[in-house]
Amino acid sequence: MGRRVRVATYNLYLGADLGLLLGHRPPAELAAHRAEVQRQLAVTAFPRRAATVARLLARERLDLVALQEVCTWSAGEVPMWDYTRLLLAELEALGEPYDVVVSQPTFHGTGDLQVEEETVSLRLEGSNTILRRRGSRVRVESTRAGLFGSALRLPLEAVAVTIERGWCQAGCTVDGPDDTTFTFVDTHTEAYEAGSRERQRDELLARLAGEAGRLVVAGDFNAGPEDVGMPRDLRDAWTAAGHPSQGTSAATCGQAADLGNRESRLTERIDYVWVRGLDVVSSHRIGAEPGDKTPEGRWPSDHAGVVAELELV
Repeated sequence: MGRRVRVATYNLYLGADLGLLLGHRPPAELAAHRAEVQRQLAVTAFPRRAATVARLLARERLDLVALQEVCTWSAGEVPMWDYTRLLLAELEALGEPYDVVVSQPTFHGTGDLQVEEETVSLRLEGSNTILRRRGSRVRVESTRAGLFGSALRLPLEAVAVTIERGWCQAGCTVDGPDDTTFTFVDTHTEAYEAGSRERQRDELLARLAGEAGRLVVAGDFNAGPEDVGMPRDLRDAWTAAGHPSQGTSAATCGQAADLGNRESRLTERIDYVWVRGLDVVSSHRIGAEPGDKTPEGRWPSDHAGVVAELELV
């Protein structure tokens, strides 16, 4: 047990299907879509979900967590929902405090929504973030982070927006026997265009080429098992634990945009934990069962998280 670590990846969901606003649309259609995005944001607001997400993470007693779509929503210059602050406060309240190890800001944007008779300018900033449980035997010795050079540009109303994606990593040591170092990486590659996603994956792998030791790469890859394209020396923890590669029992995405669907709509597997130099003891999903819902009956995210217990070899 002295050489085991528990890790997870979890996309927290920014709160609405912003794809409804992408592309050139007739004014009436755009107005309807903006109203729907506003409705989704109201019912999925992270303050309503933070306690449930914290409960799932605390239950697992994870050493490290790779989070994606860790957002800050602001109205004008006033912060509304800071996912990091809300989640850390809920974890602290549960007696399982976590700390931010490293965070890389990625996508951002602004848009106007109508609230009663007032136009409110909303700003969104998203990040990849690695958390460490404060009582963990895993120590973080170094960190790195960056953005991918390949960023997708898409039309949003009358302008073009750039969707940036990135990665962050932590060099870790497990207290105990000698030779217990490993590198933990958190990434989120492109959702809207396969070519951009593949270039980002290849850039990440090139950056990791110098990491000769044990390696854990976790995140939302926005690609199914047949398309994700990871090298053979990285093992998929989910299938290594004996689970089927595809099917509803393996799926990690995607619940309804308002998270209110009664039956699960997880149909795609796009979230992974990849390992090299570690044995996979077990792996399972979190946030995928009806009992994982919020008190209001909504799913905690449009994704399920993936947990892996690993043993250093």
